[in-house]
Amino acid sequence: MVRVAPLLPTYARGEVSPLMYGRSDVEQYSSCLKKCRNVLVRPYGLASRVAGTEYIANAKGKAKLMRFIFSPTDSYIIECGAGYFRFYHDGAPVYKNNAVYEISNNFTEADLETIQYVQIDDIIKIVYRRDGTKNNTPKELIRKAADNWEFRDVTFTCTPFLTENLTSTTITPSADTGNITLTASSSIFNSGHVGAFFWIGDATTVDGVNKQGFVKITAVSSGTSASAAVQWKLSTTSATKIWGEGAWSNYRGWPSVVGLLDGRLYYARTPTQPRNVYGSKPYKYEDFTPAVSNESGAGVNIELATNIDGDGSDIKWIIGTSFLLAGTYGSEFVVKGYGDNGIDSNSVPNARARSNWGSEGTQPATIGSEVYFVQRTGKKVRRFEYDYYLDSYKAVDVSIFSEHLLESPIVDVCYQKNPDSVMWCLRKDGKLAALVVEADQQVQAWSLLEFGDDIVESIETIPSYNGLYDELYLIVKRNINGSVVRHVERIQDPVTPESVINCWYVRAGLKYDAFEATVGNTLTLSGKTGNITITASSDIFAARHFGRRIRAIDSNFGILGQATITAVTDARHVQATVVKSFSATSYSGGKWGVSVNSMSGYEHLNGRTVQILADGCVQPDKVVASGSFTLDLDAWVVLAGLGYRSYIQTMNIEEGAMNGTAVGKKKRINDMAVRVWRTSGCRVGRDLDNLQEINYREPSVPMGTARPLTDGVIDKIRYNQGWTIESDITVEQSRPLPMNILVIAPIVNEVDK
Repeated sequence: MVRVAPLLPTYARGEVSPLMYGRSDVEQYSSCLKKCRNVLVRPYGLASRVAGTEYIANAKGKAKLMRFIFSPTDSYIIECGAGYFRFYHDGAPVYKNNAVYEISNNFTEADLETIQYVQIDDIIKIVYRRDGTKNNTPKELIRKAADNWEFRDVTFTCTPFLTENLTSTTITPSADTGNITLTASSSIFNSGHVGAFFWIGDATTVDGVNKQGFVKITAVSSGTSASAAVQWKLSTTSATKIWGEGAWSNYRGWPSVVGLLDGRLYYARTPTQPRNVYGSKPYKYEDFTPAVSNESGAGVNIELATNIDGDGSDIKWIIGTSFLLAGTYGSEFVVKGYGDNGIDSNSVPNARARSNWGSEGTQPATIGSEVYFVQRTGKKVRRFEYDYYLDSYKAVDVSIFSEHLLESPIVDVCYQKNPDSVMWCLRKDGKLAALVVEADQQVQAWSLLEFGDDIVESIETIPSYNGLYDELYLIVKRNINGSVVRHVERIQDPVTPESVINCWYVRAGLKYDAFEATVGNTLTLSGKTGNITITASSDIFAARHFGRRIRAIDSNFGILGQATITAVTDARHVQATVVKSFSATSYSGGKWGVSVNSMSGYEHLNGRTVQILADGCVQPDKVVASGSFTLDLDAWVVLAGLGYRSYIQTMNIEEGAMNGTAVGKKKRINDMAVRVWRTSGCRVGRDLDNLQEINYREPSVPMGTARPLTDGVIDKIRYNQGWTIESDITVEQSRPLPMNILVIAPIVNEVDK
């Protein structure tokens, strides 16, 4: 028999595929996990339970979440549904005239899945795909005030153009300025051309400015006759074969991909030109007027070349980094100007395929200077980067070790920058795969967030109002009392707070703080002990408060005194018996509170069982009825919401054998130690069906009070799990409490065959 004491000090690779279980030869094997569910691996290597979510409101319907970020205190989540927008600021819906503020849009439910957008100052530029009807005019959503937004079509000064007419068809303008009639020698006009631009003849000079003459179609009478408004003076009023049609219209279609780089707004992919990228003039985002004589600063129109494999698939996304990157269904392109210069109209851009993995239509995430995109089929994530050793670009599969977590395809992604770098990947089945990336620390850790029978339908991030972290917002579809509802929620601070009272480890939760309810209301006591009269400076007391408790606290929720109400005189006066001597006879608002014995406002969880954390102590679960439930013991700070299970499972311990590998040999873990940080209430075992409690309570902590979160080593954990072949360890948390595992140190006996 051999006895070994392996150390598992980091989980920096996160959950890996079962196909990797036999790869103990891989350098990172010991930092991998078999399971990492509802847990994130932080850049320091520890496994940390994912914080719970706060219920914000019911979504109006199926929707896509968008974001608007101007500053930490000026950020919005936008609920974009079929026919409407709603707005959320600092964790609450925006209201106007005592109603949820809402404006209309023209999107259908099918459009929502194709929306792409970028933000320029107070304007969000939006595109979407309608290849059938081709009436997907680019839109803009303009923020004028928190409760004043405008949604409208983009008004273009000039759009890009198709290639010059090469047929014998001529166009005859009735005049060279003003409102005119265009007459064609053959049928070329269509009702879908209304709003389209045509250039005609040669360039003309007006007030010293030389530009191509062009018009905007205002009406179509027939295939050979159209009305137009001259946008720049035409060079001729005679029949001419020198003309070109606008690339965008309800006849040719509109772009459905958008991006930004170096002051230019780029659109891409129309049904007519599925491989073209169009760049605006610098900082003139509605003007795509092309160059006349290769002058700098004009609009650009770039067609991506067919790659070496003959692939000519359409563009799925574009994104600006050091250069403009474009992903098609078959390849990934780098688009840049002559040499390594930026794209400009005075030179021929260089647009070359650098890899040929192919992409989905999900807008990529930029993490640092690298772009992470979803590969075609949606089951892989690749990092597009430049390799200085190979002097070439490459797209590395960052999901190869955890391919099983993407067995359901990715339908959307978003990126959380703070406090940790996390790429959130929404799967088609409504689960969330999370990739924590910190390249300098060799952390690339996947995990999975599971929601039981509930389904996540959309995700997006914005900075928290205090600017300390990024908030992940979700739309979660749930069945509540037989009805399908959608909840808008946000995940709380990923960093576990110091006090257990401030913890948030339930989903769709709400929190009541009796101390916050007294802000601005001063409490005065007639004495510090015995039977006393208590006076509030503002109305607060009611008959229902008989038998409740009044507590005074310090800034850390330490108890400075407590009394039980024995009689209610009026809204400002009660009689009470002191059960813990008070430290003073007066307390400012926010430093005292009246306990509650029931909770209301939970209509969004009617019929569901909720977990309860009251004053930092776990109370028995309750079923919500008519939006309320009763506590077993009155409390001051109450958090309640849906429970969820978080757990990690280590890789098999394959060391310690005297004659080679320990694979296939019986092992027994006698006991173990675990180093934790701000943790309480978790269990350990060989699997989820064989778990045992870890004892945290210190003898100095009075019974009935909140147990402080534990930092440090918990040793002498008797691991009574018997002899097994698979020597892995499961650490689990299913109570509304935190779990942060830094180190697992088992003592293992192994028997050679």
